[in-house]
Amino acid sequence: MSCSDDKEAIFFMNRNKVVAAIALTTVACTAVTGCAPKATDTVITIDNNGKKDKLTYGYVNFVCKYNQARIDQVDLQYMGKDYWNQTAQQSSSSSSQSSSGSSETNEESAKDYIYQNMQGQYIAKQHASEVGVKLTSDDKKAIEKAAKKFMSSNSDTAIKQVGATEEYVEDYLEYETYYEKVRGKLESEADDTVTDKEANQSTFTYALFSTKSDSSSSASGDSEMSAKDKAKLKAKAEKVAAAADFDKEAKAEKADTSTYSYTTAEDPADDEAMDEKVIAAAQKLQNGEVSDVIEVKDRGYYVIRMDKTHDESATKDKKKSLASQKREAAFNKQMNTWKKKIRFTLDKKLWKQIKFTDLFTTASGNATR
Repeated sequence: MSCSDDKEAIFFMNRNKVVAAIALTTVACTAVTGCAPKATDTVITIDNNGKKDKLTYGYVNFVCKYNQARIDQVDLQYMGKDYWNQTAQQSSSSSSQSSSGSSETNEESAKDYIYQNMQGQYIAKQHASEVGVKLTSDDKKAIEKAAKKFMSSNSDTAIKQVGATEEYVEDYLEYETYYEKVRGKLESEADDTVTDKEANQSTFTYALFSTKSDSSSSASGDSEMSAKDKAKLKAKAEKVAAAADFDKEAKAEKADTSTYSYTTAEDPADDEAMDEKVIAAAQKLQNGEVSDVIEVKDRGYYVIRMDKTHDESATKDKKKSLASQKREAAFNKQMNTWKKKIRFTLDKKLWKQIKFTDLFTTASGNATR
């Protein structure tokens, strides 16, 4: 068993340049029991349409630890040192984010994501020639330069803890480069046409009288508002709905106000942020018209005013978003087609031995560009 509190500088790379510096800090002791895996052990066995291939423990461990470091520099500052051992639900409780309810630890979840990324990188490299993608001499030189920079910029301790070798770094950057080039090529050739009807956005202003009480002031944590209080809020909402000046009355009644844009071609039930009853009411309004009071269970009373049935600016932004989604969908469709002919088999025992024990934190004053 060995422990250390020393901080070692380790640098991120992005193909041909160093983009940030972080410090690698050992904050926990790692006990080694039994036989440690060999760098040449096979963690991922690949059957590429009859062609056998593999990814070794040494390489896979480096990719996992390197990606862990990238996550650590963002999450550790507010998640705490036990972050990787927590479930997503536990982490969300401590950071006030929404919970996914997953029983997986953050380490398991991250490793699953990294595993999927490694599969995608492998698939892209294997099929690159089919879409006319190859690495140029400049790409290869940039990769070699970045790998050497990564190795020379870090101490022996940091290199050991992240599991890096110059070969692993070069392989990783090569896979990354192939993936990004294949993605760019497929997306550039995708049909990303978006019609005005698909993208049209209507924008309304809403006044909300929330029926959620302040549970922080209640010892029991009960957030249920009384029927009497709800009736008072509904009366306020009715005043806004009947007023000649929507904005003035909403302000006078201290409503929560904001604007919201929605896609007119979508079913109200498909809107991810606004309740379908509110969207359905908006669909019946013309510019300047105000709705009746809309009661949304467990939310409150809405009154809305249609501002623009065709919001040109919002529609333009939605067109860009939908076009991007279509390009991404085309890329994912082709990748999934290729993946059907490749089988990846994970050695779960070796995979479990890759642990996110040594944590990476941002080096104060050491960031470089």
